[in-house]
Amino acid sequence: MKSVIISIIMFLFLILIHEFGHFIIAKKSGIRVNEFAIGMGPKIFSKQKGETLYSVNLFPIGGYCAMEGEDSESDDERSFDKAPAYKRFFTILAGPLTNLIFAGLIFAFVSFNTGTASTSIGNFTKNSPIEAQGFKVNDEIVEIDGNKINNFNDISKNLENYYQKHGKNDKISLKVKRDNKYIEKNVKVKFENKRPLLGFIPKNKDVGFFESIKIGFKEVGSMIVLMINVLKSLFTGKLGFSALSGPVGVVKEMGRQANLGIMNLLFFLGYISVNLGFFNLLPIPALDGSKIFTSLFEMITKKTVNKKIEEKFTIGGFVLLLGLILLVTIKDLISLF
Repeated sequence: MKSVIISIIMFLFLILIHEFGHFIIAKKSGIRVNEFAIGMGPKIFSKQKGETLYSVNLFPIGGYCAMEGEDSESDDERSFDKAPAYKRFFTILAGPLTNLIFAGLIFAFVSFNTGTASTSIGNFTKNSPIEAQGFKVNDEIVEIDGNKINNFNDISKNLENYYQKHGKNDKISLKVKRDNKYIEKNVKVKFENKRPLLGFIPKNKDVGFFESIKIGFKEVGSMIVLMINVLKSLFTGKLGFSALSGPVGVVKEMGRQANLGIMNLLFFLGYISVNLGFFNLLPIPALDGSKIFTSLFEMITKKTVNKKIEEKFTIGGFVLLLGLILLVTIKDLISLF
């Protein structure tokens, strides 16, 4: 129960910073904000301050920054729809961008405190193929298939690239540095969930402050690339519906990560923040991406998008998203039993 409460609080915090991104830029842009809310449904707390109502709602499944004229026409001169296109663009972009920046800082904090994976062997996993083939702890992997290895991520990239073109039983060239000497062997890897693995745990290396910042935001970039590939796989049928996870699945995984330690939990929090930021950038009606797209369209063409048509698309998109969330939630609930 404790882990569930922690998970809900952390999830709401991500919603809070997302909506705060919209809120602060809207205020700076002179756009009227009617309500800033965390949670959905009936209000359990609210306070009017100036023109904005601040509220906490019963159901911890989202939040919103309700701007005047955002989803319907308004005569208010400070309404969202009357603001210049560039102000609308940056106001909407600020939400997902805040999530991505926050994730980068979280990853930087984790790497600064725990170090980052090096290219040296720290230990071997059970039934490690490279341990069986004579490799040792402290060996530094310098080349795979003739390609130079600069960081830990290069190892998995080179393995996956090689086995996309070759059979599972084919051996791959692995070159390591040991006691200032180079050793090269053709090795056979093992596969888990269709992924080629050498079977080792990397040694961690300490990183400085500025390097940790670089690592943090590079991790955000890597995750975005991964999510793009996941979307491609979903559309091409390589991944099925079972690969998706909703709020229940996220809370369950957060609880599991909390039991593994604070750094694991923080890293997962960063991962969810990247997800929230990335998917809100997609040009899907009812998500931030659709308004970013229409604002950008108006900035480039100087033409106004028909508000009534946009409203219909937004309602349709909202219904579809709600249906998808419901289906994924049912799937997650079934998996609990």
